[in-house]
Amino acid sequence: MAAKKVVEETMIEILDGMYETINYGDSLGIRLFHNDEYEDYPEHWHTGIEMIMPVENGYTVCAGKENYELRENDVIIINTGVLHSLKAPETGKRIILQFSASLLYSVKEMETLLALLPPIVYIPYDAKDEKLYEFVRSRMDRIVTEYDEKKTFRESLIYAQLIEMFVTLGRVVMEGLYEKNEIVSDGQATKHKEYMETVMGACNYINQHYQENITLEEVASVSGFSKFHFTRIFKQCMDMTFYEYLNERRITKAEELLYTTVLSVTDIAMQSGFSSISAFNRTFKTMKGCSPSEYRNKLFVSKE
Repeated sequence: MAAKKVVEETMIEILDGMYETINYGDSLGIRLFHNDEYEDYPEHWHTGIEMIMPVENGYTVCAGKENYELRENDVIIINTGVLHSLKAPETGKRIILQFSASLLYSVKEMETLLALLPPIVYIPYDAKDEKLYEFVRSRMDRIVTEYDEKKTFRESLIYAQLIEMFVTLGRVVMEGLYEKNEIVSDGQATKHKEYMETVMGACNYINQHYQENITLEEVASVSGFSKFHFTRIFKQCMDMTFYEYLNERRITKAEELLYTTVLSVTDIAMQSGFSSISAFNRTFKTMKGCSPSEYRNKLFVSKE
C-alpha cells in the first residue's frame, strides 16, 4: 500500500502557520474543487466558508474534538474561522466549495445569520429533516453545474443559490430545529424563536451602528429588555456575548479596509468603531492572531 502523503501545495496554496489565505483566482470570491486526490490537509483555518460533499466513498473532517465521518452525499458546512483538518480515503471523490463570507454581507441580515450558525453544520443524506437536505443538496448541485459550465452570469446565479441556502439554514436555526444535531421540543422551539427574533433585531441594530460608540445598555433598551436579561438571552442565542459580537463586526470591517484601501491603521481603527488604536490592535490580535499591519502584509503578499 502506498504511503499516505500530506499535501500543502494543491488545494491549500498559501498557508502561514495554521492560517490559510484562500486563492480565489479569477473568480469573485468562489473556488470549487472536484477533489479526488489521496491527500490529507493539516489543521488550518480561513475566513472563507467551506462546504464539502463526498460523491464517491467517504471523507473525514476533524474540528476541535469532533470527527465527522462523511458518507457519500453527506453535506458539511465549515463556518468562517473554524480550525479544522481533512483526511481522505485511499480512493474517492468529493466536491469542495470555498467562498468568501463577504459575498453575503451586502444582503441585509446575512451577517447576523452567519454569526448565528454553528461552527459546523452537518447535514447527512438521511437527515431527519429530509426537506432541508434536499433543499441544500439541490442548491449545491446547481452551484457545481454553474461553476463547471462557466456560462455568462454564472457568479450571479451561484450567489443566488448561496443566499437561498443560507437563509433557509438561518431560519431552521432560528426556529430551534437545529441544535447540536438534535430536534428540540415544540415548547423549546417557540421560546427560542421569540428570543431569536429579539436578538436578530439587536444584531441588525449593531450592524447599523457598530461604527458608533454603542453600549450594551443602549442595545438592551432598544430591544425592550433589562441589561441583565438581554445579556443572558443574547449569549444563549448567539453563543457569544454582546461585546464579542460587536467586536467581530468591527474586525470584519477592519479586514475589508485593510484589504481594499491604503488607509492608515489608525484611520481604519476609527472607521471600524474602535475608540483607540491600542484597543483595536489588542482586539485584532486576539481574534486574528496577528497585528493589523501583519495581516495587511500577508494579504498583499498573497495578491502577488
